[in-house]
Amino acid sequence: MLDVERGSRNRRREGEREGGNGLERKKTLSESPSSSTSENNGLFTDPSQLLSPVKSTQTSWTSPGISQHISRIAYYTEYDRHLAAAVSAGKTMATAYLDPNLNHTLLEGAKSRLSAGASDRTMAGSVDRVLKVCHHFESNTENSCWSSNIRYGDATDVRGIIQKILDINKVRWTSCFGLRLSNGQSKDQVHWLHPDLGVSHVREKYEQARPNEEWRYELRIRYLPKGFVQQFTEDKPTLNYFYHQVKHDYMTENGDQVEQDVALKLGCLEIRRFFKEMRGNALDKKSNYELLEKDVGLRRFFPKDLLDSVKAKTLRKLIQQTFKQVANLNDEQCILKFLEILAPIYRYDKEFFKCALGSSWVIQVELAIGPEEGISYLTDKGSTPTHLANFNQVQSIQYSAMEEKDRKGMLQLNVAGAPEPLTVTTASLTMAENLADLIDGYCRLVSMETHSFIIRVQKEGERTSSLV
Repeated sequence: MLDVERGSRNRRREGEREGGNGLERKKTLSESPSSSTSENNGLFTDPSQLLSPVKSTQTSWTSPGISQHISRIAYYTEYDRHLAAAVSAGKTMATAYLDPNLNHTLLEGAKSRLSAGASDRTMAGSVDRVLKVCHHFESNTENSCWSSNIRYGDATDVRGIIQKILDINKVRWTSCFGLRLSNGQSKDQVHWLHPDLGVSHVREKYEQARPNEEWRYELRIRYLPKGFVQQFTEDKPTLNYFYHQVKHDYMTENGDQVEQDVALKLGCLEIRRFFKEMRGNALDKKSNYELLEKDVGLRRFFPKDLLDSVKAKTLRKLIQQTFKQVANLNDEQCILKFLEILAPIYRYDKEFFKCALGSSWVIQVELAIGPEEGISYLTDKGSTPTHLANFNQVQSIQYSAMEEKDRKGMLQLNVAGAPEPLTVTTASLTMAENLADLIDGYCRLVSMETHSFIIRVQKEGERTSSLV
């Protein structure tokens, strides 16, 4: 009993000492001469201060709450620095659900987040019980780092992983989401994971064949309803998610394919959305532009090709002029305008597959799958699509590997009213699987069903529709 009381007193004394040190640290920060705002060269402690040139400033850092108020930009920059250092040192994984609207002290904020996930490591050679899923819910880090660590059990399927993430973010359009597995060392290694697949089965199948650090699990919007942009405006989390997903694809895959004026417009729309309260002439002030350029980074908004091809002084004038054109738009208007401008350049509303009609590699076409035309194909680039079937006509889906040396895949759709199944030959079995998952997802979305339309022999690690 005495040992318990003695231990309790010791812990209480340690807590008091730590609390005192915390107060001393806050006092030091408040009284530090380097924290004075009398000459801040136009820097601001909140994005809204970009509204106008910084006023002068007799305000002391000892004012209540000021020492704890961190600029959004400064937080992003400092957090990214701490995160990059920790990840490169192998100390942690990027974590999810970091609210950019919360005020944290830099040290405590970065420290608490970087410590998350450290207890999830397992012995070498064993399969982890935590799945890192990359996503596009906005957080305090660069888009490529947004992720969640999801715990799962032996009975957890892919649908359960997706649902857990969407429930936290209060997403209503859950049937639009799918989970994609890709390999960073091989662009051909892309697998869309059917929601009935068991997570443990997936990890054993792929991560034992190749190192698990090569694989990336990504939550994506894949199945789109008709008039999806208008539909998503009624569900803000889904609209924001789709916007960040499209923007990320544009910046990483299509940024060097757009004209200069288009890249400028898209970048300034994101600056407008990112700094919601910034005035149209805020970037005319040199200190504000330099803060955007150096502390936040223009690479967050503009493709590398644009930044490398235009001189800095010319680029500054172009950004200032273009930003004024979009300065009056609100958050949702910026998103919708961004999608409208990008649509003719990057067809984010469809997926295309190079394949052949029939059971042989003779009639080569490009199969197009999307919410408006359903299933169609193009014989030449730019030609008018030829309609094959609507999703509500598909009764069942089957796929298999062809008995040939090159192991092509074959997909068969039983379509209502058609005299025989619609047969498509793909370059590989993996493509047939991905195509089957896409059509199956659209059929579930249109019919508002949860059961799969894919007919196949149940394999180990998969659930039958009656168990879903």
